[in-house]
Amino acid sequence: MKLFLKVHLPWLLLEIVSLGLLILLIWLDGYRDLGILIYGVSLILCLTIVFLTIDYHKNQGFYGYLETGHMQKKSAGFISRTLQRHLHVEQQHMQQQLTAVDQHYQTHIKFMHIWVHQMKTPVAVLALMAESDQLDSDDLLAETDRLKSGLATALNFVRLEDFKEDFLIETLSLAAIIKESIGEQKRSFIRHRVYPKIIDQTDFLVTTDKKWLQIMLYQLISNGIKYSDPEGQLVFALDAEHKRLTISDAGCGIPDSDLPRIFRPFFTGDNGRALGEATGMGLYLVDMISEQLAISVAITSTQGIGTRVVLTFEQG
Repeated sequence: MKLFLKVHLPWLLLEIVSLGLLILLIWLDGYRDLGILIYGVSLILCLTIVFLTIDYHKNQGFYGYLETGHMQKKSAGFISRTLQRHLHVEQQHMQQQLTAVDQHYQTHIKFMHIWVHQMKTPVAVLALMAESDQLDSDDLLAETDRLKSGLATALNFVRLEDFKEDFLIETLSLAAIIKESIGEQKRSFIRHRVYPKIIDQTDFLVTTDKKWLQIMLYQLISNGIKYSDPEGQLVFALDAEHKRLTISDAGCGIPDSDLPRIFRPFFTGDNGRALGEATGMGLYLVDMISEQLAISVAITSTQGIGTRVVLTFEQG
């Protein structure tokens, strides 16, 4: 109530001064019936009090909000209804933000559980190898590569949150990036007896972030190797005219029922479950990074024949 009076006090003072000036003008004009003048002023003041009382009750929720910070009571006044609408919209927005934060937290927790479980296997294998009398260098490198791959996935997952803080745009040769990415997984190619092949070497320049593009290619190449048949090829085809890169394998392929869900976090599909090494985060990272780099990613696959990934770079 005090706040209401403070808000309307200037208006009340203006009305009282205006009435005083009006009475003065009438009096100076020669009208001397004081009773009528007092009656008129009293009537106006009564109507003002009635109006202010109604206005206060209609907007009581608004004034309560100004005093306490909470909408304690719903009111029918225009100001209160407008405030209620704004508060409702703001509440919905905050709820959406809280839901997003909670989902993000749950995603992190779930990823860490899966990741820790996946990392236990190579660590256990390395421990058994260390306890045995015979150490095979190829097996040792295979397990360390699995550890490195898992650590890289976890690190990239965390870095993705601050993507804009770790972003450097350059104009680069796509063929050079592909060759460098292939070289990074040379041991994996050899171990799985899968061979990279670059065709249509019509190289073209791309304006992008090299590190994040290589992270995308790492995940795609890793999947291509993992799900290819031994003695198979992982083919890289460059199309300079359409600024397109196609990565094809002749492996097990992806079931039609899995294709719509391959970019979802933690989705491993039939192939991932059969292999037992998938976290379901590889293609999710590819999808998130491609969105930031303005690269279109399309995946088609036929079970038993192979998978084809097409990266289309933004023109310009």
